[in-house]
Amino acid sequence: MIPSVSHGRVHLLGIGGTAMASLAGLLHERGSRVSGSDENVYPPMSDLLATMGLDVLSPYAPDNLPDDCGLVVVGNALSRGNPELEAVLSKRLPYASMPEVLKEVFLRDRTPVVVAGTHGKTTTSSLVAWLLEGSGQDPGFLVGGIPRNFGVSYRIGSGAPFVVEGDEYDTAFFDKGPKFLHYLPHVAILGNVEFDHADIYRDVEDVARAFRLFVNLIPRNGLLVAGVESERAATIAAGAPCPVATFSVTSDDADWSVELLSSDERESHFRIRHENQTVLETRAPFWGDAAMRNVLAAVAVADHLGARAEDLSRALSEFEGVRRRLDVLGVRRGVTVVDDFAHHPTAIRETIFGARRRFRGRKITAVFEPRSFTTRSCIFQDELAEALSAADGVVVSEVFRSARLPENEELSEEELVKDLRARGLDASFIPSPEAIARAVSDQASSGDVVLIMSNGGFGGLHEKLLDALGEPGPEPS
Repeated sequence: MIPSVSHGRVHLLGIGGTAMASLAGLLHERGSRVSGSDENVYPPMSDLLATMGLDVLSPYAPDNLPDDCGLVVVGNALSRGNPELEAVLSKRLPYASMPEVLKEVFLRDRTPVVVAGTHGKTTTSSLVAWLLEGSGQDPGFLVGGIPRNFGVSYRIGSGAPFVVEGDEYDTAFFDKGPKFLHYLPHVAILGNVEFDHADIYRDVEDVARAFRLFVNLIPRNGLLVAGVESERAATIAAGAPCPVATFSVTSDDADWSVELLSSDERESHFRIRHENQTVLETRAPFWGDAAMRNVLAAVAVADHLGARAEDLSRALSEFEGVRRRLDVLGVRRGVTVVDDFAHHPTAIRETIFGARRRFRGRKITAVFEPRSFTTRSCIFQDELAEALSAADGVVVSEVFRSARLPENEELSEEELVKDLRARGLDASFIPSPEAIARAVSDQASSGDVVLIMSNGGFGGLHEKLLDALGEPGPEPS
């Protein structure tokens, strides 16, 4: 236990991050007095903090630290030289990382369910929490997004399970190990393993090593649910010290598999099988292979924790998705504007495939902001072109600049557009959100789908595009 959480105010540096804002909510729900600082906070976390009545102090400054500060939680976006962090160290205030506080205050006496993998963590952890809720287990949870069924990204809950999105990114400036090594996994999902986070991992083997360390924390009486379509995930699972349940959308040899019966814009109709026996059949709002993998993993966990098939079927059909995950923001002039957090070539490709399954026969224009460290670098120059080529048209914005990347190591927007045009796509490089909104609005026709992909605020493009398109209109027929 971290005793200072119960004495004085808890102040969060980087409170606007998805995990940090969620921790602020848990602490607030617990009864702690919470404050925090950040810069450039954007929805949905800015909205979440506002609903809690928490003012975000900005910019970072020593005077932001409250006089009665019992603990400072340091987010992993902060580094030495930050003026507020320097004041914490100079004053010798007690401090800890977000994962440390989560572990000792909220996970130690629960049954942690940790959802890990390179892709799909937010939706899968949200779905696990909803399935457990639907089976009457009242789980706690902390996820890196806003599940629409709950309206918030956190809850303490009164039941034994506590669902955590297990991020492989580093913990804090003083702890460069992955966050998920703090989460005491009892039941875990390992969906897939690919190279990502090029700012902290050298290569894919370095990433795989982190996941092996994570899996090695699961006790012998726990469970690992593994996606065996990912070769590296399957290899890691083979060395797990606990029982393993496998899932796949492409093979009946896995423990958990799915049969898609039909799909339209409203929902998909599918059967879920366990060891080749149908467990449930339902209609639910999931589209594409990536979404079905999330469903299989979540159902496997909920089944292991005692959920009944009829409760799972009902909860799946009632799942409303997660904000910023194939999230329909509105329809203007018959044009459907969709938001997604995708920022890795695999996630971009799967998101476009999911949109194609959902919006059959409609033109899809992908608007992409290279913002994460990995996609701002030239590491995935070719892979991004291949992923984006799944759309009908592409708009690429200016790379989100950062002093951490030398110019010769940055993604080339012009080269990306050239590669897309060589593949037969209508592709453009348009630097600013304002110009993108004007261009896309001028070119879009009724029935089109505009899919905006960024792991940031994209300069308010979503609202700018909706405004440029005009007043809300009827859904396209």
